[in-house]
Amino acid sequence: MKRFISSLFLILFFLPIFALYTIKGKIIDSGSQVPIDFANVALTKSNSETPATGVTTDDKGNFLLPQVPKGKYTLRVSFVGYNTLNIPLNVSDNELDMGVIKLFEDSKTLSEVEVVGQGSQMSFELDKKVFTVDKNIASAGGSASDVLQNIPSVDVDGEGNVSLRNNSSVEVWINGKPSGLTADNRAQVLQQMPAESIEKVEVMTNPSAKFKAEGTSGIINIVLNKKRKAGYYGSVSAGAMYVDKAKPTGTLGLNINYSSSKFDAYLNVGLRAMDFKGGGYFDRYGLNGTDTISLLHQVSDMGRGYQGLFGRAGVDYHINDKHTISLSGFGMLGSGYSSSTIDYEFYNYDDNLKLIPANRLFTRSNTGTGTRPSSSLTLDYRFDIDKLGSNLMSSFTLSPHKRTGIETIVETENRVDTINDNYTQNYEGNNDELEFKLDYTKIYSTNQKLELGINAMGETRYSPAEAFDNLVTPRKEIKSYYNNFVQYENNFAAYATYGSKYGNFTYQAGLRAEYFIRDWDNSYYENENDLEPITKAGTQYKKLNLFPSAFVSYSLPDKNELQLNVTRRIQRPHGREINPFRNYSDASNVSYGNPNLLPELSTAFELNHIKSWDNHTLSSSAYYRYTDDVMQSVQFLNSVGIMESTTMNLAKSSNLGVEFVAKNRILKIINLTSTLNLYYNKINASSYASIYNPSLITIIPEKELFSWNVKSMANVILGKNTFLQVTGDYSAPRLIAQGKESASYAVDLGLRQTLMNKNLSLNLMVRDVFNTRKRTTITYGSGFYQNSQTYFMGRMIGLTATYNFGNMKPKQSDKKASSDMNMDGGMD
Repeated sequence: MKRFISSLFLILFFLPIFALYTIKGKIIDSGSQVPIDFANVALTKSNSETPATGVTTDDKGNFLLPQVPKGKYTLRVSFVGYNTLNIPLNVSDNELDMGVIKLFEDSKTLSEVEVVGQGSQMSFELDKKVFTVDKNIASAGGSASDVLQNIPSVDVDGEGNVSLRNNSSVEVWINGKPSGLTADNRAQVLQQMPAESIEKVEVMTNPSAKFKAEGTSGIINIVLNKKRKAGYYGSVSAGAMYVDKAKPTGTLGLNINYSSSKFDAYLNVGLRAMDFKGGGYFDRYGLNGTDTISLLHQVSDMGRGYQGLFGRAGVDYHINDKHTISLSGFGMLGSGYSSSTIDYEFYNYDDNLKLIPANRLFTRSNTGTGTRPSSSLTLDYRFDIDKLGSNLMSSFTLSPHKRTGIETIVETENRVDTINDNYTQNYEGNNDELEFKLDYTKIYSTNQKLELGINAMGETRYSPAEAFDNLVTPRKEIKSYYNNFVQYENNFAAYATYGSKYGNFTYQAGLRAEYFIRDWDNSYYENENDLEPITKAGTQYKKLNLFPSAFVSYSLPDKNELQLNVTRRIQRPHGREINPFRNYSDASNVSYGNPNLLPELSTAFELNHIKSWDNHTLSSSAYYRYTDDVMQSVQFLNSVGIMESTTMNLAKSSNLGVEFVAKNRILKIINLTSTLNLYYNKINASSYASIYNPSLITIIPEKELFSWNVKSMANVILGKNTFLQVTGDYSAPRLIAQGKESASYAVDLGLRQTLMNKNLSLNLMVRDVFNTRKRTTITYGSGFYQNSQTYFMGRMIGLTATYNFGNMKPKQSDKKASSDMNMDGGMD
């Protein structure tokens, strides 16, 4: 600790001793002489195309580049619709006051400018890739889940589960905060969030120590639209959606933004209704050694839908040039329904392995309704300490999420037309989260930055469930179905990171400490005659973990760059994964959580190479991830032929792969963003016993598999006001604990036409053009082999109209500045 404090003292007080100078100026329109705010000002060394630093002008057109080392540079000034200006500079011994710089309007056609804003624009930073998506045509009128489906390295399955590089241990944040999103509720929130509310998506496969350590495969941060420019503007939208075999639905949206010298405010409201139809089949073969002795064949039809309101609002108050206080939040209200019909057919095999006609046929129908109110409210404070960008930020976030449901299950014996079961199940899922953050950033120069912070989070989850038998009058509680699981979590963290840049060499090192505490208790009835449930307290889990991170970057000649990073991450079990409640909604499959689950810890190494040309960028990554105590779903076949599913810690797994992400501009009318991921996956051998029946032992042999996936998005300018977007993806077979998932592919289309001087846009989208987004799996274990196929929705067609209004229009300058200034992967 003394050594760490001494080192920190040296960094704070003795490192920034170099001679540094300031460049300042003002940007105006050459014709009107009006200042241009949000113009991009980038400084590059004379022998490099990569920006060393950059800023955007303020609302008076002024810019300031502080503490620039001596040397020869080029000052590049750009703004959408104007000619880019390149000015040679020689920084010597004096402050450089550039005075007034005039930009001249560009004579190029508007269509050439528009290509900058089309599609999923990609930029690289030291610890993340950034994709701007507010012009994504194929997601217009869709949801946040649709947006993520088109992001390289990200996958979203039919149930809304998100994975990154084929790993579901990923955190999804909103505006840099968890916002109460968990594996239990984020699918519902993302499906309700309108795609139009999203500006960009940040993908961090190896986040630094500054960020919460949860999520072994990384963090996906959804940044919502919030632009600042004097005046007001907004948009209204309306759309219609149709999913194969489902009823048509619609969407409505309203967005308003207002900015002045003292206030920034925004309001986004979206009303969405969706209806889906799905289904699938399931074949399970009972085995006695190598002989097949039985077959269970299931066919299912599923329907689900929801309708709800998603709202988001915020206001920033600029007390003065240094102090800003903000209040923001989002909320959703809605209800939904679900229905399913599962037909069961049981067969046996004779001694000659010949299939005997079905010995039992029955049907189980499930119908349910539910609500899912969710919200998140954040109070932020920012203190801008100096002109270099040093600042102190604090935030307090309250995020309550709730889900309620009522489900009625009826089981009918088909041959004799009798009802075996008829019961109603009531359940809730509640998640209340409080979080406080304090972050301090000290910028010594454009090349040196220190970050310190603390973070405290408290979370309570409770999920009561009960069931009643409808075959008796008055109906009677089924006490074996009663459960009330309560979980309390606290996480206290502190971090420090330091980054610097010397010439072509950039590095960042950090350490995060997290002290995590979890308590839980569970209430249940031991037998049907008990008058009161008993409450059992679980064993407290508490652990201090350290998470180091290191990032190194080196700029090579001819627009080449190398990056190396190393991080350590954790995935802790939460919610349904540890809740021991047994779910009997499927007569042949019982699922429950495992309160004895341990966190999985992962160490990741990643080597990146970035090569840039005038119209092309290629990022190549080699990565290795080693994980202990891997959490995966494990299945047991019990003595009465019922499959039991739970989550358990596997021994170890390792992933080794290479990923290529390319951005290409072709013939000035095509923007192409593509990703190719090739990887080797290995899961070590392990064996596990059921927590309810220790005699049920599953042995999982060592498995390994080479796999790959590819995703490509093409944005094509068909005319001055007409744009086309085509997205395709393919995934080869993937490894799971007791088998594998088969290959899958899909194609999405989008078409946009702008009218009325671009104030009105019409968007047509077709998702899953060939109706191929289906999940096929093969699993096996002691005494069984099974294959299944499921799909949760079919082809979706949508048409959306959007009208923009106001005394100004949102510009793309802020997004282009981000691209210009972050391609070097340097300090931000």
